Amino acid sequence: MSASIPRFLLPRGPATWRPRLSSSTTRTIRAASTKAPKPKAAKPKAPASKIPVLEKPTRFNPPSHGKSLPNRTVRYPGPALSEAEIAAQKTKKYPTMMPPEGTFMHWFLNNRSIHIYITLGVLSSLAGFTFLVSLRHDSKFGDLLPEPKDAIWHPFATVRTVFEVLRLDAEAKSAETKERRARRVEDVAKRGEYRKAHGLETEGFGGWTAREAPPAAFQKAMAAGEEAEEQPKQKRQVKKWLGIW
Repeated sequence: MSASIPRFLLPRGPATWRPRLSSSTTRTIRAASTKAPKPKAAKPKAPASKIPVLEKPTRFNPPSHGKSLPNRTVRYPGPALSEAEIAAQKTKKYPTMMPPEGTFMHWFLNNRSIHIYITLGVLSSLAGFTFLVSLRHDSKFGDLLPEPKDAIWHPFATVRTVFEVLRLDAEAKSAETKERRARRVEDVAKRGEYRKAHGLETEGFGGWTAREAPPAAFQKAMAAGEEAEEQPKQKRQVKKWLGIW
């Protein structure tokens, strides 16, 4: 490790490491008894001409036209493209872009009929699958339905089996409904026979019977020729508050 020497211990000879001043530069040496010259006072500047200041507008009023006309030409690197180059761009495949015109993918992606057929086919398949699952779960003859894989390989046989299961299910429901109605009719007939056997034909529910008018009073009214006249119904007066309600 090298030790640094203090500056005051070095000889006072001309130091080679100090940069020498050029002879052109002047140095002013002042004794301690002399006074420093006073700095000269700055000359007063001439009064500047008054700049007209416009009044601040109440709102922003854009100018009617700019300093220069707008350049509406399209900026592109290179000269204008020829018709052959423009036609070649339409058939060129660019990455991450739609397929060019004249290709199969361009026709497939822009054909509405293809998309309609695909959409209707998918929806019909989902509806048919849901219908078969519901029929297998709810019908008594759901075990007769084929498996989903058989529906793909044998579609006509599957459709024929589905119609047969629907017919059997409809016949079974009709038979159950007919039997239920027959039981109700038989129950009503048995209750009628029971009421006849116990003399309860004129008795209502809970032992109540219909009220009959006395025959003597009815014959007397017919002989006298009395006719019932409807009396006009008097409207109930409603008390109003302040003449409004």
